[in-house]
Amino acid sequence: MRIAIIGLGLIGGSAGLAWRAAGHTVAGYARRTATAHRALARGAIDEIVPTLPEAARAEVVLLAPPVLAIRELLAHLAPHLAPGTIVTDVASTKQCVEQWARQLLPPGVRFVGGHPMAGKETAGIEHAEAALFRGRTWCLVPPPAADPGAVEVVRRLVLDAGACPLLINAAEHDRAVAATSHLPFTASAALCRAVIAQPGFAALAPVAASGLRDVTRLASGDPLMHRDICLTNRDNLVRELEAYADHVRELADLIRHLPEPEAAEQSEVTARLEALFVAAKQARDAWLAQSVEQGDAGLRLRGSS
Repeated sequence: MRIAIIGLGLIGGSAGLAWRAAGHTVAGYARRTATAHRALARGAIDEIVPTLPEAARAEVVLLAPPVLAIRELLAHLAPHLAPGTIVTDVASTKQCVEQWARQLLPPGVRFVGGHPMAGKETAGIEHAEAALFRGRTWCLVPPPAADPGAVEVVRRLVLDAGACPLLINAAEHDRAVAATSHLPFTASAALCRAVIAQPGFAALAPVAASGLRDVTRLASGDPLMHRDICLTNRDNLVRELEAYADHVRELADLIRHLPEPEAAEQSEVTARLEALFVAAKQARDAWLAQSVEQGDAGLRLRGSS
């Protein structure tokens, strides 16, 4: 199958590496010529297409820029897409992209939204890897009237990338990722501002270890991508941030009312704080155990496909 990837960063480049390894022919377009040449040198694409009209001449066109760039891309591509062409994307929010596709793509062009739940805190083609999606969920987000044949083609490409397809609608997707992806990034960024960005941090840095590094890892992600995520998933993310802030305030209030250490064993507040930490640990441990089981099941399923 001939696939054109528009946007050759971490996700687009990794998709190209995975699909070439699976036997597909991959053409690539990037706004910066140097990026396209690096993708070619890394083996992420078979050839560079210098213009969007040339990129449109593929069986499947994958859009992999920051989400706000997708609307303009769809407008530029639309006159050059032949009937039957499948357009998909990897944007982190789906309702806006689905709306733009419905408004801008001509009849006969088949759109199926997508979002691989994989990534790194490092962006760019230099960090792309063929195994990035292996065992990871890849959301398939077809619009209500999507062509079943197009959905199946994209599903097969997801499997060819080593990922586990999950069928979900755009509204459900955006609500889910606001909690599981976008909130963790914004919380990480806020912690960086509260601690690392403060003028006095240099004096604290010698005692900063893996805890701070691990919890703030996501703040090293692509600022432009996350800005666009906030713009296109604003209401869902605000609800999650406000709920998270309530939990932080509850924790601060409990800690504020703790007794002196000598009286800790007799304190109801101490018991409530410990129970909060126990509940958090149990919830995370259960989730991780379930993730391992689901991952094993996904690997077995792909092996039989």
